[in-house]
Amino acid sequence: MTEHEPRPDERAAREMERDVEQLEERTARLEADIEHAREDWEAKKRDPAVPGAAGDPERAQGGPPPGQRYPTKGDESA
Repeated sequence: MTEHEPRPDERAAREMERDVEQLEERTARLEADIEHAREDWEAKKRDPAVPGAAGDPERAQGGPPPGQRYPTKGDESA
């Protein structure tokens, strides 16, 4: 090992510090994404033009429930 070459434990410590910095950056981006999604959802809930956002699931689905649209195999009523 030369004078300028860091010891293995120093290299490991630097690598861990870089990992911590990267995780902190990702955390900050994720928190920003979550906040943006929350604000977007709240805006959609206030907008009556957005089907389903204000608690009208029938309007959001655009028709009858899936079980009514697609009868099961062997269903004689179809």
